Amino acid sequence: MKKNHHGSVISIVVSKPFIGLMLLFITVSLLNIPVLTTLWRHGFDDGTYSHAYLIPFISLYLYFLIAQANLLQFRHKLAIIPTICFITSCYLLFVTTNAQISIGYWGALLAVFITSVTMLYRFNWYIVFPAAFLVFIFPFWGILVPLLQNISIAAVTYMMSFTGVPTFVEGNFVTIPAGVFEIADGCSGLRYMIVSLAIGCLFIFLNIRNTKRALLFLSVTIIGALVTNWLRITALILIGDYTNMESSLMDDHNTFGWYLFIPFMVMLFWWGNKIADIDFTSELPQTTQVLHSPSQLSLVILVAILGLSSTSFSTMLIPSPSTDSLTSDADFEVKPFIAFYAFVTGKVSLESNTTELTYFFNGKELDGKPSYYENNLIPTAWNVVSEEINQQWRVIVVSNRKNNAIIRTRYEVDEQFILLNKKLKFARLISGTKNIKKSKLHWSFSSCKSDCKDELVNL
Repeated sequence: MKKNHHGSVISIVVSKPFIGLMLLFITVSLLNIPVLTTLWRHGFDDGTYSHAYLIPFISLYLYFLIAQANLLQFRHKLAIIPTICFITSCYLLFVTTNAQISIGYWGALLAVFITSVTMLYRFNWYIVFPAAFLVFIFPFWGILVPLLQNISIAAVTYMMSFTGVPTFVEGNFVTIPAGVFEIADGCSGLRYMIVSLAIGCLFIFLNIRNTKRALLFLSVTIIGALVTNWLRITALILIGDYTNMESSLMDDHNTFGWYLFIPFMVMLFWWGNKIADIDFTSELPQTTQVLHSPSQLSLVILVAILGLSSTSFSTMLIPSPSTDSLTSDADFEVKPFIAFYAFVTGKVSLESNTTELTYFFNGKELDGKPSYYENNLIPTAWNVVSEEINQQWRVIVVSNRKNNAIIRTRYEVDEQFILLNKKLKFARLISGTKNIKKSKLHWSFSSCKSDCKDELVNL
């Protein structure tokens, strides 16, 4: 650093906005620990999103580079449009966390990260990308799995037609003389596509400004990742056929995929360097240094709105169930599998041979909801025979060998009874606008004397 006033000024301007941004991100994270908990459970702790550990560090490093170029500068007065966008994002976070809609509060938290930066700092496209890059942490990419899985099945079927190996495809199962392969969710290629897309976006941000070249590079990045996955599946099938399903790759097929993916990325970067038209680290536009602190009014609004929409604070305010109501369903022989409920009440009627359970959800745990995807309304060892909806209950006839029974279920939100999952989500969304987090699951199990026809008539 130069020993003049200009050099010292540069040091202050570069460090202060960057430190402020780190504090901003830490504050938003601490105020929304329940959302981060769901990210850890469904993202960081999932092999598909194992890259998520690196994303925050990459974002911070990009902001460090931007700060070095003096492009990360505080606003000296309140900006109306960015403030409105920030408040809207926080309100969506408030509603979707109350409603416990996962995709909603993940997307809203990402919007809070982006809009809080644009509200506090002078807008330019450079400061948007590192915050938007956090999208690769959030596990809502899973909605692409069915589509990618079907494409993989079609592509592998086509590739196998050139191999000479007798192949029969039914659904997502590929049968060859040596055995049967399942093209499951993990074979959709989603993990390769996400990693490839993240690296591709980062490369474009650092090295390409021409729009056509950027779109071409991004297209090759996505298609290449998918083709790599198709080659992986086809190669595994051929290896299984050649080794009579005894190769170690039959168990460790994911590692084999990375052996194919890494050479593709090396070739992609080699080609990317050929079409690159900038060097981000050396060609960032240097702007005039401005010495001022962030707008005090902006800071007050930012802190106030973040506090009001904080999921950490809102869950802390939810009272824990009293010791009298802290019960589980362990005392009941026949029961569904329900995760993350606050407590359950129930009774067993020997006269009618019926078990009635009510599961309570208080919103303290964001995954604690009646429609959580791991909840199973059918007890272990029982199978569904038929299902119907009447005006009061969702009625399911189940069987266990020679025994038959009737299960009745319904949800309750804001004193309204709901029978279907889709309507439950809408009802939770409406109650979320009223700051109502509580919901219930009513469940009953009644044994039948024979085939349950008489019991169904008497419902």
